[in-house]
Amino acid sequence: MEYKKLFEPENIGKCKIKNRIIMAPMGNINMADPIGRPSLKMIEYFGERAKGGTGLLITGLIPVSYGIDPTVSEDNDTTYFPRIDGSSRTRLSGWRDLTAKVHSFDSKIFIQLTAGLGRVGSPEPALKGKILKSASINKNFYVPQLPHFPFTDRQIKKIVKSFGQSAVNAKVCGFDGVQLHGHEGYLMDQLTSNPWNRRRFGRYSNKFQFAIDVVREIKKRCGEDFPIIYRVDLTQALKESYGDEIFKKNFKGMERTIEEGLEFCKALYKAGVDAFDVDKGCYDNWFFPHPPAYFDDIPYVKEIAGTLKEYFKKEGISAKVIAVGKLGKPEIAEDVLDKGYADFVMLGRPLLSDPYWPQKVSEGREKEINHCIGDQEGCIQSFILGGHPCCSVNPYTGFEDCKKIEKASVKKKVAIVGGGPGGCEAAKTAFLRGHEVTLFEKDNMLGGQLIAGSKMKIKHDVERYINNLNYQMNLLKEKGLDIRLGCEVKKEDLIGKYDVIICANGLSPFMPQIDGMDKIRYIEAREFLKNDMNIPKDVKKVTVIGGGVVGCELAYSLSYEKNVDVTVVEMLPNLMTGVVHSNRSMLLWLMMGLGSPTGKKEDILKNPIKAYTSSKVVKFEENKVYINANRKRKDPYTPWHTLVPENIHNPFDKKLDPNDVEEIIIDTDYVIFSTGGRAKDTLYYELLKEKGAKEIYAIGDAKTPGRAWEAITSANEVARFI
Repeated sequence: MEYKKLFEPENIGKCKIKNRIIMAPMGNINMADPIGRPSLKMIEYFGERAKGGTGLLITGLIPVSYGIDPTVSEDNDTTYFPRIDGSSRTRLSGWRDLTAKVHSFDSKIFIQLTAGLGRVGSPEPALKGKILKSASINKNFYVPQLPHFPFTDRQIKKIVKSFGQSAVNAKVCGFDGVQLHGHEGYLMDQLTSNPWNRRRFGRYSNKFQFAIDVVREIKKRCGEDFPIIYRVDLTQALKESYGDEIFKKNFKGMERTIEEGLEFCKALYKAGVDAFDVDKGCYDNWFFPHPPAYFDDIPYVKEIAGTLKEYFKKEGISAKVIAVGKLGKPEIAEDVLDKGYADFVMLGRPLLSDPYWPQKVSEGREKEINHCIGDQEGCIQSFILGGHPCCSVNPYTGFEDCKKIEKASVKKKVAIVGGGPGGCEAAKTAFLRGHEVTLFEKDNMLGGQLIAGSKMKIKHDVERYINNLNYQMNLLKEKGLDIRLGCEVKKEDLIGKYDVIICANGLSPFMPQIDGMDKIRYIEAREFLKNDMNIPKDVKKVTVIGGGVVGCELAYSLSYEKNVDVTVVEMLPNLMTGVVHSNRSMLLWLMMGLGSPTGKKEDILKNPIKAYTSSKVVKFEENKVYINANRKRKDPYTPWHTLVPENIHNPFDKKLDPNDVEEIIIDTDYVIFSTGGRAKDTLYYELLKEKGAKEIYAIGDAKTPGRAWEAITSANEVARFI
């Protein structure tokens, strides 16, 4: 396919950009030193995307509200965010190095400035005696029992001034423009929209005023020709997400409507905004601004960017429109531009999983793209838990400063057992370093555990990743990598024949032993998926035991694809503990029967999933599952709320009495166990015991059952070391 539109130059204001591809802002958390100066890690991270051919890059959010919004600072006035506010020359040196790096490759770069976090900031400052702040009296998103009190007009004006100083600092450092972070329910959105700004008096009771003041302050300090992009949710889409009852009960029936959003953009254009990056949603439906794998492609581009573009045409407004939201397939991105829904396309996670996406597309090498799988474990969950942005399928993302493929000084004979994502990463990296590599895979396709997961329609991103992975590995096979499919090896096939053996042979499913299992029909989840989700024709009711992410994905897919009644039983207090908020909240939303992957009402579940948390299966009888459920168990379905990481103490979270239970009987025709697995480590320990090679390693599930992220990361570390 020819991609003409993607690679046409275009302007934002007077800034000319070589193509229509923009790197989305994604928080550069912990990529700067404790005073906020960008580190080499951040510089190389952006430099790699510039090398890959992206026309315009935008940094992650950089607060300007230090000393005003307590949630942006850490202990001892340190920060996990980069900083450019104030007059510190110490911080500016890192920014100058960053812009110079990006400009070397003929890419442009804008800085994203944010007013702060407000009610979506960490609740920890309140637990240390500080007063939390927002536009009005609002509940903290993480711990709703903690209130945020209103900023004074004077405090808000200080933030406005800080925007101007930060922007001119950025201009002096070589940035080509500013993007204002006005979406997703962060502080700028709180000050400019109905759900959170309920001020009745003063300058900022006008909900447009704060944003207009910020734009005018930046233009005053930087000049009218210094371009501004405004990132805005055209609507928070809360009513659409949850329906009238929950909308009124939990959100007081307030949100920015699309009509108001269009009016807001017009006012901002008059104030001086040159382009608009538009999505929908906020923290309370985070699956919209951070669409997981479960959504079909471009879930709202036509509705949001297309609507704004059409409005601008009617109003004679020359501002550019930037589309965002699952545009990682080149043919989809080209089509969006070709149909005139937007002037630019914005890619976030696709450029983390493959910085060379633009170059590969321009050269017709689309099948070589390392596609995002939409799990959001590396790009989001990592920094929520105290890390920095990285990527499940690209072990170099966030490590461009320290991870390189270097030729091995001594060529070794390497055997890798298992062709899952970890095994493939180990084989590829070791081969590129010059080793003689043999990859053994017992199945007839590479992909490991991901193949089973890709059987579900909602995992179409994983299916594409696997197809491209097999294509890329075949290219290496043509260059000499020895790949042996349908080949299950034993220790006798390995001992004494290789210098290095890497065990990446996965896990064994865990099946609990429960009374009465001989009285029911049952199957293990992975086996069920490998069998293409085939269920007996007479099955109408299914019970899934295990409410982790696999169990919940499977439960939803059974109802969505097979139209059966499904019940989930989970021992822990919450479904999908430890899963990133956007993915968890969307899957809960789907399971409740409130939304669909296509966005179409007709695709919403006819039979929403029933779920019991804090519940244990105690026995089976014919067509019945007996559980002991805690009487004070939580409502399993609160997708507008998130789980606080376990390292943050929530004093309002009460423990349940384990003895306060009731017996519940679930009618069922079929039981599926999604109860995890255990490392298939027998081969590894046998090889160690018999000294099967000089170097023996276990990676991924063969060491500890986990996610693709851990498997690929550990595989890359080992393969770069040997």
